Amino acid sequence: MKVFFMRKILIISFLAGILGTFAACESSTESGQHTLKTLPGADTIQIHLAIERLDSSLFACSSKEEVKHWLDTHPGFVNNYFPKNEFQDRNQLVTELHRRVNEPSLREFYKQAQESFQNFQPLQADLRTAFRNMKAYDPKFRTPRVQLVFTGFMGPDLMVSDSVLVIGIDYFMGSKAKYRPDVYAYQLWRYTPQALVPQMLFIASEPYVKSDPKDRTLLAEMINYGKGYLFAQTMLPQTPDSLLIGYTGKQLAETEIAQDLVWGHFIDEKLLYETNPNKKIRYLGDRPQTPEIGPRCPGSIGRWLGWKIVRYYQDNNPDVSLKEFMTNTNARQILEASKYRGQTEQ
Repeated sequence: MKVFFMRKILIISFLAGILGTFAACESSTESGQHTLKTLPGADTIQIHLAIERLDSSLFACSSKEEVKHWLDTHPGFVNNYFPKNEFQDRNQLVTELHRRVNEPSLREFYKQAQESFQNFQPLQADLRTAFRNMKAYDPKFRTPRVQLVFTGFMGPDLMVSDSVLVIGIDYFMGSKAKYRPDVYAYQLWRYTPQALVPQMLFIASEPYVKSDPKDRTLLAEMINYGKGYLFAQTMLPQTPDSLLIGYTGKQLAETEIAQDLVWGHFIDEKLLYETNPNKKIRYLGDRPQTPEIGPRCPGSIGRWLGWKIVRYYQDNNPDVSLKEFMTNTNARQILEASKYRGQTEQ
């Protein structure tokens, strides 16, 4: 099993004065007049979607012997999911899991999770759409086995590989959950049922996003994020921008209006070809704001800008297929061909 990504808590997350006139804007309109490319033949592809409820079988265990049997029954999952540095031997893991499945407050939390995920139709529909499109994009793609698990945040929220997708449903219960993941408030946007499949698709884009390993510029990393967002939104076309980048509708609207100011900052500060990691992280890292631009500028603004460049490239180069674009490793050429220069309209 080739693991593309295992995420414990992957943190993704303007301009005071200048944007003050836009402060009353409450539009939930997503950023875009961008039209996604469709994948020919996707609607005719048949897939077999298998969902395994590891959460149900684990919480059916009442004794340590039953927990041990459960672990022995799922060796691949156990070896990849539970942190080895926290459990030095199997007995420690058995004891901790047994304690958790018999803890009244955690069982109450699990009952709430069962109610939240009682209707699997939306999740199944999104997964089917995503996997059909991925098969259309990559004929070698094999539909992964889907495993749902609930441990009270013992392992990753998502684990994506070429053969299995593990979903920690305890993470994705939304704002009404009895317990929430231990992250900052501005990071909780991704932990809702609606954000689950879009987040998975962004992770799954990793092997398809080709880049030049010698290009360590901020621009190259911005383009890579943009490619990942484009890939995810193409695989699940109705995905709102907010479920990928985590901006509110108001933040998206304000950033769209003031993008010439964002672009101007990147140009004035000569950031596009910056290679200093300490500087790059300010614009790519997960933060509530980007104070270098202004206190109202959302965090991860470099990711948003990379996405904008990618969209302009797609719109201005309609003859370039998605696969051709994803394998283009020349970030400078992508920027030039995009014709993006901070304009609010094409």
